[in-house]
Amino acid sequence: MNIEIKRLVPDLISDYIYFFENVAPLEDIAWGVCYCIWFHWSQSLDIECKQYGKAGGTCFKRDLAIRYIKEGILQGYLAYVDGSVAGWCNANDKCNYAGLTKQKHPEYWDDVDNSGKVKSIVCYNIAPDMRRKGIATKLLDRVCSDASKEGYRCVEAYPGKGHANQYSYHGPLSTYEKNGFSVYKDLGYEVIVRRYF
Repeated sequence: MNIEIKRLVPDLISDYIYFFENVAPLEDIAWGVCYCIWFHWSQSLDIECKQYGKAGGTCFKRDLAIRYIKEGILQGYLAYVDGSVAGWCNANDKCNYAGLTKQKHPEYWDDVDNSGKVKSIVCYNIAPDMRRKGIATKLLDRVCSDASKEGYRCVEAYPGKGHANQYSYHGPLSTYEKNGFSVYKDLGYEVIVRRYF
């Protein structure tokens, strides 16, 4: 099995959309297919989404994901197995997530305010038939390698506690611990883990 990790760029938009619509669609009642834009969501996007629907648009989240990839706002890595897209990791500068602002989540912000750049991992999505084959670890390795080269102080993630919980899309704590991360802060429902460089 050949696993290749590629940074998300506009040339890979069709693979990204195909992955979320056909390979591993994460859906819920309110959101439908997520396209992994939740951590970029803001009040202004709520307004834009309503206007989009009134104008006859059919899938705001899909079109937003495409737009954000082209603009460099939505960042991360796609995993390919034997040439077919099989996984995704949403990783970006912590300051670039509207959903992680100090106003929304002050508990995520301590010493990082003045201590250098932090790369955040907010989501993993692996094709169901490709799980437990090392894809998430390969994605994590690539995020950390690139973050170190790009001058980040650390990589941070937010795994939930326990095996089955609503925060499983953040990746399991055990995967982070096996790859050089340690718990930085316990929030009760989830923990902040970091790997420093």
